[in-house]
Amino acid sequence: MSISFFTSLKKDYIVLFFILLLAIFLRFYNLNAAPPSASLDEASIGWNAYSVLHTGRDEYNQFPLISQRGYDDWRRSTYLFLTIPTIGLFGLNAFAERLPAVILSILTVFSSFWIVRFLFAKETKFARLTSLLVPLLLTISPWHVYISRLGHESNACLSFLIFGMAFFLWGEKTKKFVLIFLSFVFFTLSMISYYSGQIFIPVLIVALFILYRKNIFKIIFTNKKTIVASIVFAIFFGIIFANVFSPASLTRFQGTSTFTPDAHGDLYKEMVLLHNSAVKQKNIVGSIFYNRRFYPIIVWAEGYVSHFDPRWLFFNAYQDPFKLPNTGLLYIWELPFILLGIYIVATTKELSTQSKLLIFLWFLLGPLPASVATQTPHAMRSYNFLPTWQLFTAAGLVYIFYTCKKIKIVSVVIFGIIFIYSIATLYKNYFIIFPKEESEPYQYAMKATIQFLNQNKNNYKKIIVSNQNNLYQSYMFYLFYSKYDPKKYQQSGGTISGGFRQTHVIDNIAFRPIDWKNEEKETLLIGNPSDFPTNSLILFSANYLDGKEAVIAKKK
Repeated sequence: MSISFFTSLKKDYIVLFFILLLAIFLRFYNLNAAPPSASLDEASIGWNAYSVLHTGRDEYNQFPLISQRGYDDWRRSTYLFLTIPTIGLFGLNAFAERLPAVILSILTVFSSFWIVRFLFAKETKFARLTSLLVPLLLTISPWHVYISRLGHESNACLSFLIFGMAFFLWGEKTKKFVLIFLSFVFFTLSMISYYSGQIFIPVLIVALFILYRKNIFKIIFTNKKTIVASIVFAIFFGIIFANVFSPASLTRFQGTSTFTPDAHGDLYKEMVLLHNSAVKQKNIVGSIFYNRRFYPIIVWAEGYVSHFDPRWLFFNAYQDPFKLPNTGLLYIWELPFILLGIYIVATTKELSTQSKLLIFLWFLLGPLPASVATQTPHAMRSYNFLPTWQLFTAAGLVYIFYTCKKIKIVSVVIFGIIFIYSIATLYKNYFIIFPKEESEPYQYAMKATIQFLNQNKNNYKKIIVSNQNNLYQSYMFYLFYSKYDPKKYQQSGGTISGGFRQTHVIDNIAFRPIDWKNEEKETLLIGNPSDFPTNSLILFSANYLDGKEAVIAKKK
């Protein structure tokens, strides 16, 4: 690399330093209380990490090498292992469970700077400013801020993808085998971190080999050591690839697959009726188009296209569970710059053809994992989109800045106002409105409920805790908030099944639906308000942050 590259880098590092400070604040601030409490998934990942830390096994008495059974949804174990050190240091709580995700997200912001830097062929002012704007936009992205503060495996998937891409572009630029090798290590980690990576990463790797095949083969065949190392890694990758695509490991994919008739029952029935009608009318085109064999293609196409819907991207539409109140995944002011940026990226001479193709391939592959699953569009499953949206926005902004040379100061002031307004809006919607409005999906009342349960469990011979509605999977929240001894739990039999219908019994507590009329006398019952008659005495109640009654306890 040229001397000018490092000279300009020193200046840009100062700006990047302040961007990272903002990223740290927006991701660390009040981490234990926003989101308002441990989510269903966070409780499962956290307690099972706690169990592996102390016993080497999870709730099923198994070592979760690649996948962890969880609620019978078989989530990947990578993030679980990442939380073990932080839970060991800070104890079993939401902060410790979320901390690895926050650290990874900050490193992702930093790495996005390098990705853009390496994508550009030359060290120009356009390239430098774009490479600084991308991490800045990612720092204040509602999409990234929301998910990066969750203790979820999707964060590991995106971060390892970004690290892998940064090392790959660096290695391709410098022709260093060790960097290329590291990039594929991170790509592999991304693939085994979350189910979206299983689809996204293999396709991306094939694309990279096609785009950069000449340089990759030159780097690999540098000498005998690089050849041997490449062969060993290829064998290792093949073993992992076979494992993550084994029938047992694909259980979760099969459960969320959008291609089964049950996933879209109404659409499937409609297609069958239309096909039968076309056959009766001897409509050849209709009988072909509405053939059930085309059902997966139609479902996939609808799911894929939905991720480009402006209503979902820029407004709080579709009720996506991973969105802030009153906010889209992207700011509405970004829309014109995104459209302009797409054109600029496609036509600028500052990017090589390879870089352009890579950017657009990444962009177009982003929603692929989400489009083969149910509940489309889906912010978490299409998380691999990032930071392509920010790259297009940055390219559009920089182009306007250099085009309007006569009003540079005015354009900078306008962007500054928009930037400050965006941060203020993000702060209000995330740290003030979000915890209050979304405390119900996060089962906020469970923490106070478990505290009451622990204080009173020795006063009753038998206790029933509902596992329905507001107390869904209450057994896991009990394990999490009680910091229940994993060894004791395993010795008593551990978890038989994590299915939502499964009854769990821990000591004198049974986690199952409440049947008030048929419950035994002198039993403590903890459940939803609808589980009890209105005229019975309430011993305890817990509310959501919006004041809505969530859980009550009564004695039969």
